[in-house]
Amino acid sequence: MSESLDPGPAPPAPVVENRFRAFLILWGSQTLSLFGTMVSQFAVSIWLARDLYPLAAQKPQLALALTATSFATAGPLSFAMPIAGAFADRHDRRRILITANTLLALLSLVLVALTATHHLVLPIAVLLLLGYSLLSSFHSAAFDSSYGRFVREGDLPRASGMMMTSFGLAQLLAPPLAAALIGLPVLLGGSGKLPPWLVDGIPFAFAADAVSFGIAACTALALRFPAMPVVPGPRASLIADARAGLDWVLRRRPFVWLISFGSLANLTFAPLMVLLPLLARDHVAADAARHHMPFQNVLALVTTAGGLGGVLGGVAVSIFGLRRWRKTLVMAVCLVMLGVGEVIAGLAPTVWGLATGMFVGELLVAPLNTASFTLWQSLTPPHMLARALATRRFIAQSAFPIGTVVAGWAAAVFEPWLVVALSGALLALWIAAQLAGPGFHTLEDRMREAAQAD
Repeated sequence: MSESLDPGPAPPAPVVENRFRAFLILWGSQTLSLFGTMVSQFAVSIWLARDLYPLAAQKPQLALALTATSFATAGPLSFAMPIAGAFADRHDRRRILITANTLLALLSLVLVALTATHHLVLPIAVLLLLGYSLLSSFHSAAFDSSYGRFVREGDLPRASGMMMTSFGLAQLLAPPLAAALIGLPVLLGGSGKLPPWLVDGIPFAFAADAVSFGIAACTALALRFPAMPVVPGPRASLIADARAGLDWVLRRRPFVWLISFGSLANLTFAPLMVLLPLLARDHVAADAARHHMPFQNVLALVTTAGGLGGVLGGVAVSIFGLRRWRKTLVMAVCLVMLGVGEVIAGLAPTVWGLATGMFVGELLVAPLNTASFTLWQSLTPPHMLARALATRRFIAQSAFPIGTVVAGWAAAVFEPWLVVALSGALLALWIAAQLAGPGFHTLEDRMREAAQAD
């Protein structure tokens, strides 16, 4: 039976205000943590493309290295989600957030030490990123299923929009911050004035990530989280709990159909995310040379353009919500635009063309995720929420690591820009075909009926 997030009478106004204030504090700390994560991810791409495989002849090796690090970043985050969701439903989410943020800060410090001493190699980087991603899965399961308790159900779209704005802000501001941190040793005098362990600026980026995780851990430690519904029945094993969440979703076919759209989006958008450094370094190289733009500046510009699109979309959702539009229709339109943006990015021969593709592709990501998250929040029983959201994320996002592997293999054989453009075209055309079908327009109603079934 579907239940709202806050059944029964609304809490008194002071309680609501205190909860919303706590939500704003939590949102601010997680936004800062996202900044650190984006800075760190940007630094990994620069380390691979500038330091490890800097030559144009090393394009296949770079493509495979980007695939390996992208898979390590996304793989455990997707595949461990069912277990992480079951764990979050049975344990204190606040404690999970504190522990995960603390361990993530320690992993970032290990990266600082290895890069500062020039001992970081690709296998070790992949291993550390696997641990980073595994911890992030538990962090995400706890965070995604808890922040909705801080706001009333009617405010969920705006709260979700604020979270999506955080992603856009991080993507908008983290690349120039990362580029500034990486270039800091040059401003300080370079190898002529600095000790050898300070010559490379990449450790500064990883250090910023460690600091952001530390602040997020301290913030969660200081906040009081609203009580979560108790999972009914005797305590089962994590595997049994994860299976219960998977069964709840799989027995509701309209939910599975909607998830399949997300799976296709992750599968086809992965090539752009994985191969973006190659597009920025090689495909628009002639235009970048005309404007005297080094590789890291090109990558920062196009990533920032995507972040700007994400911010504008997130701000719009935060202010206006989703109105009375059907959430499934919002999602479909956003997915078509995502594919169109990827096509533009793949075909663009100029830096600004690539930036435009990133902007268009990410402009509607916030409305897309807000519509999906709000729909699932409103239809899922509270005691099943973490597991259902984790199962949704597992099924949808497990396609991203597969897409990274396919993109890496394809880019080693074909031109990366062609792989990206064809992937975007596949997404846009397939979702447009679904929109034209008669069954799609009743999907949301069928999801509500399925949610109420035993």
